[in-house]
Amino acid sequence: MDAGSLANLDWGAVALVAIIGGGLVWGLFFFLRQNRADLDSLQETLASDRDNEKTP
Repeated sequence: MDAGSLANLDWGAVALVAIIGGGLVWGLFFFLRQNRADLDSLQETLASDRDNEKTP
């Protein structure tokens, strides 16, 4: 890259892409964290149901 191409770069567009990319990464992280919490809750429920079925 030469200095002329950096001067012509639209920094507003770069900032917009960075914000959108950051939002997507944050959303993916939040989604995966919530899925993990739901999986743990489901496994506890299933274990509890199995224990209840074993005891008369």
